[in-house]
Amino acid sequence: MAVLFVFLDGFGLGRPDDSNPFWRYRAPFLEGLLGQRLTQALGAERPGLLARGVDAGLGVPGVPQSATGQTALFTGVNAPALLGTHITGYPNGRLQEIIAEHSILKRAVQAGWRAVFANAYTDVYWQLVQEGKRRHSATTLTNLAAGLPFRDFRDLAHGQAVYWDFTHSIFPRYFGIRGAYRRPAEAGRNLALLGREYDLVLYESFLPDMIGHRRLPHTPRWLVWALDAFLQGVVEAMRPADSLVLCSDHGNFEDLETKLHTENPVPLLVVGPAAERFHAARAITDVAPAVLRALDVSAGGT
Repeated sequence: MAVLFVFLDGFGLGRPDDSNPFWRYRAPFLEGLLGQRLTQALGAERPGLLARGVDAGLGVPGVPQSATGQTALFTGVNAPALLGTHITGYPNGRLQEIIAEHSILKRAVQAGWRAVFANAYTDVYWQLVQEGKRRHSATTLTNLAAGLPFRDFRDLAHGQAVYWDFTHSIFPRYFGIRGAYRRPAEAGRNLALLGREYDLVLYESFLPDMIGHRRLPHTPRWLVWALDAFLQGVVEAMRPADSLVLCSDHGNFEDLETKLHTENPVPLLVVGPAAERFHAARAITDVAPAVLRALDVSAGGT
């Protein structure tokens, strides 16, 4: 069995009106799976499926942000409460310490499980880091804490990695890298196939946050279609014992009336036998412990 942990940055649950792209535009696969659209009323639980909104604010006033939200999601530690505030952008020193100690990938590896961070990194990224022009995100730090190698474009070419833009439409615009367009369902299938080699597969896409902030030319309608097809590709390629776990760090994309983050709940979607492990999950801090329980790792005491 494998757990495929998909993190979608800036992906909340919006209102049941046209301000919410998942209400305004059709997502046939997700709607068929859930029997409903993605709104704040999301609620479905049956054998092999759990879907609900979970809290990203974690009891701290203010709008949830990326650095603290992602740290909480990948460690199970209430990072905003420890710092007394929500921190945007990249993890500061205290958050880096939390990730170094509690990284979900690190804990899985220490328990003897095979884990992988599926994202492909460009050579440009590592060059910018070396030059001091780029800082590591929480996901990158989560993998570094586990001491695992990073995937690159050679892995991507062989279907052994997935880029954060799973359609590859960003390559020419941002990096001057030539890469063939990839159908979202194909990228989803490649992610699921990594579950044949690994017990825990972590993947990040920040397309929702980028489009929510209007930093990409893609339309919300395009992203609804692409995400729906991508997730269909994942689920249809999973083995019966595999599970998909999807969650986010904060809201953004779900409200077309703002370019900013929101205080909306974020979706927790679990497809597969691991769904029963998430019955009590009500906040993003509950996700990492539940993933570890699905791998039979003791969730520990944070």
